[in-house]
Amino acid sequence: MKVSKYLLATLAASFIFAGCSEADEVQDNINETSGNTTKTSEVEEDAVGQSTKEKLANIDTTDDKALDAVIERSKDIGSYEALINLEGKIDNAHPDVLQADVRFKEGEAGGPPSLHLKSEGEDRTFSKGGETFYYNGTDWVDISESAGVEHLFQVTYHNVVLSFAHIKDKLEQEDHGDTIVYSYDGESKEVFQTFKQLFADDFGNINISTIENSLEIEVDADENLIKDIDYQAEGKSENGSFELTGDVEFESFNSIGEIEIPEEVRQ
Repeated sequence: MKVSKYLLATLAASFIFAGCSEADEVQDNINETSGNTTKTSEVEEDAVGQSTKEKLANIDTTDDKALDAVIERSKDIGSYEALINLEGKIDNAHPDVLQADVRFKEGEAGGPPSLHLKSEGEDRTFSKGGETFYYNGTDWVDISESAGVEHLFQVTYHNVVLSFAHIKDKLEQEDHGDTIVYSYDGESKEVFQTFKQLFADDFGNINISTIENSLEIEVDADENLIKDIDYQAEGKSENGSFELTGDVEFESFNSIGEIEIPEEVRQ
C-alpha cells in the first residue's frame, strides 16, 4: 500500500495536488480514498451525527485552564489561514511531500464553509456555497456533486482543538510565558490514531506493529489559540516501515474576507 494515497486523502484527495487529467479519474480517486463521499470523517462527525463543534461544546471542564480557554475561544473562530506541510515515506522510497496554503471560512447559518486552497503557489481548489472546483493541471473541473469541503479538508481548526483535547492526558506542559507548549514522545497508538485521523484518514487501518510518536502543540497564552502543531511518527506495519510527518500553522484568525469563486474557474 502506498503511504501517500492515505496521507493526501484529507487534503482534497491526492488528485487535486497531483493534477489528474481526466474527470473520470477524479471520481475514481474520490471513491478510492474516501470510500463513500457522502460520509463525513469520524473527526467531523461520529455515528450519532454529533459534529465537531457540538463535541467541543459538550466537553466538560478539565483540570487544565489553558486547554479550557482554548476550547472556549474556539467557539468564536469563524475563519483562518492554515499552512500545511505533510510528508509520508514507506521503506526507502522517495518521500511524498505536500505543501498547502488554505484560507477557510465557516458558512453562515449552518451553511457550507468556503475554502481557497493553493499548492506550490498555484490555485488548486475553490469552494463556496456548495460549489467546488479543482484545477487538474490543465482545466478547472466542477466536482460539486462528488465532494464538498467536509470531504476535502479535515485539518480544520476545530478538528485540531478536538484532537488536542482527546489526548490531553498524555501530554506534558511547559509554560514559556507568552506561549504554552504541549508535547509527547512515546509509543502510544492512541496518539497515532488521533493524528492519523486528523492528517491521513484511513492511513491507520493497516496493522501497526510498532510506533514512535513525537508531538508538539504550541498555544498562544494571551489569545488562547493553537498556533502550531508539529507531529512525527515512524514505525513498522505488515507493509514495511513508514514515516509520517505533519506540520500545521494557523494564522489570520477571524481575518479572512469573503472567498469568491473566480468566473474563469466556472468557464
